[in-house]
Amino acid sequence: MKAAKKALQAGARPARLAAAALLLAFAGTAWAQKDDPDYDRLRGNLNQLVGDRTLGALAPAEIALAEQALANLAEFGGKRKLHDHYVFLAERRIDIAYAAAQAVVQERRIQALDREHDQILIAASRRDAEQARLELERQRIQSLAQQEEADRLRAEADEAREASAQTSKQAETAKKQAAQARRLADAQAREAELARKEAELLAASGAKPSSGAGKPAPAAPAAKPAASIAFGEGAFAPGQSVLRPAGNAQVARIAAAASGKFVRIEAYASDGGGAKANLALSQRRAQAIREALVAAGVPAKRIVAVGAGAKSGVARGAVASFTDH
Repeated sequence: MKAAKKALQAGARPARLAAAALLLAFAGTAWAQKDDPDYDRLRGNLNQLVGDRTLGALAPAEIALAEQALANLAEFGGKRKLHDHYVFLAERRIDIAYAAAQAVVQERRIQALDREHDQILIAASRRDAEQARLELERQRIQSLAQQEEADRLRAEADEAREASAQTSKQAETAKKQAAQARRLADAQAREAELARKEAELLAASGAKPSSGAGKPAPAAPAAKPAASIAFGEGAFAPGQSVLRPAGNAQVARIAAAASGKFVRIEAYASDGGGAKANLALSQRRAQAIREALVAAGVPAKRIVAVGAGAKSGVARGAVASFTDH
């Protein structure tokens, strides 16, 4: 029994020693919290960090290490030799906690700026894409306008070529008509020259007495004109000298009736133009009929074609008359 009591007393002694140490530590902590201005300052700094709504929850590991450093200062701060060392460690831990929390804030700000930058780049890309689309649309419309302008110019060039060809044809026709008029004028001049020479010959023969009776030779009977064939207004187009089918039919009739006879063609023009123009048109019409008769087999030397210009009241394109001489 006594031995058991001694054993219990021996086991209780270390427990009492440990409790005393804890009481001393708590007493030292209480003393540090009460009398150490460095602890109070650092405690206030750490409490300010923890209570900050922005920074308080951003660096939990660093804040825990700062709490541990303050606990070490409170525990060992009573020893003057170690006091400054633990104050330095606590200050650095708190500074590190502040720096870590502010680094997180800056990192989040950088991330937000990066996201904003990305959004700006995306918006810029979309704007560039829209501008490129609008530019392509503008170029497409411009290309269509240029194509339409090219088509219009091509059409105008085609019209100009057609007009030039028509003008060339008209010039060629006018040249042919002028050549016909010259040939007709030459024929009329030859006819007038032949008539003059014939008159001179007749005058010379009439001045000389005939051999035999002294009476003048009886005059030759005038040649009777044969029937005439008229070309109606439908033989020619208005203002033209080209024979229509009705005119060609009359040429065939004249060619059939002109066997062994002389043919005199007298062509007319309407009253619409000037005197010179009407005369030239009538001459071209007379020459056209003459050429058609030659083509139909009538000898050219038996045909006389004259243009009479415009005659009031004449509703005919031309008249063909026949004589035996």
